[in-house]
Amino acid sequence: MCNFVPGQAIAIGPISGLREIGRDLPGRLGPVMPLINEEEGNDRNTELSRLGTVVLKTDPGLELYAVSRLSARLSALIEKNEAAVDVNHILPLAAVEPLSDTSLRFSPHAEREASIVRQLLRSALPPPDSRPGPLRIAVLDSGLIRDFSAHRELRYFDYSINGQLRRDAEPADPSGHGTRVVSIFDQILPPHVELSVGRLPSDSLTALTIARALGDIIAREMPDVVNLSVSLRNDWFFCSRCKQRVLAPTFLTSILPLVMRLGGKNAVRTLTVMAAGNSGQIPNSRWLTEDLDTLLFAIAENRHHERARYSSAPDGPLGDLYSASAFGGDDPEDPDAQGVFIDGAHGTSFAAPFVSAVALLTKHFDIPMTHGIPTQIGYLTRKVIENAREGRFAQYRAKEKPANTDYSDPLSSK
Repeated sequence: MCNFVPGQAIAIGPISGLREIGRDLPGRLGPVMPLINEEEGNDRNTELSRLGTVVLKTDPGLELYAVSRLSARLSALIEKNEAAVDVNHILPLAAVEPLSDTSLRFSPHAEREASIVRQLLRSALPPPDSRPGPLRIAVLDSGLIRDFSAHRELRYFDYSINGQLRRDAEPADPSGHGTRVVSIFDQILPPHVELSVGRLPSDSLTALTIARALGDIIAREMPDVVNLSVSLRNDWFFCSRCKQRVLAPTFLTSILPLVMRLGGKNAVRTLTVMAAGNSGQIPNSRWLTEDLDTLLFAIAENRHHERARYSSAPDGPLGDLYSASAFGGDDPEDPDAQGVFIDGAHGTSFAAPFVSAVALLTKHFDIPMTHGIPTQIGYLTRKVIENAREGRFAQYRAKEKPANTDYSDPLSSK
């Protein structure tokens, strides 16, 4: 198969454990590399700082055999969810989306949805002086155009070379996709919420690359929420090596959940919001992540508040408890279709920022917690969005527990 890097098996886990893998493997084992850059500012997340990666280079055709041999060596760590082994999946991203002067303008319905979320967050999020650190959302996507003018503190990080941070890189966005996602956040978030934008490779993204970038931006920026609107462009892509169409893998490989799990154990309990994917894409699976409480899938709704036909949804157990829906644009075949943007752009990628913005509130609700995240985070986020659409803006503040509050209906007061 050509949907993974030929001749590679990759492992992620504690650096100490990876160094004890040993010899006599079907190939050449490379050096153990720290997942995140070892430097000042990245030592706050001790869980991620102990994580490393290693690549076993083998003969093409022996990748799955190499995975099985590596897995056997790391079986004790894998059983405890402390390590994972996989092929290095190729993740072809969305095609180029040229930006015009109107590309970042909301459609009429998206503007109504944005107004609702703005009002919700301005009435419910805690003020900037009520907590020791800032509220922050990180965005990993295709980047940001150079002349983007944000209405808040914004920091830019370039991971376009193998997921490693490039110093002093100028903002860039070859596809325009990341700029659209950042624009949604900038138009709906209160000004005191900061944004951290990371640029991923546009043409050579792999599971290992995104794991490195995700781990680094979580450790470096300590965001409350990470938004992953990146999704595959289709269920197939053209392999330049074999000159054939090959199936694309699911975006959520076995490598990423480990990074998300450890990121959720940091001081701010980082929550990852991932676009559920569009039609023609293999749905991400809750079977693979059923023990992961810090991952929320974003599903796209049309303007009638129904799931759009193009929108995927997570398969497996508890998928409904860890997914939430927001406007992502109408189905294109609808004669009166509106996209999120005035030019018709739509997709779960653009529903995800609305879900991430509301999750910035719901992840702090004072209700039973699992690994620092409220249980049933998807249900809560959906309920808050529904209440907000009905104009129910109770003066609820995160991390405060007002008297007589019914948490089954988080924004209503009896």
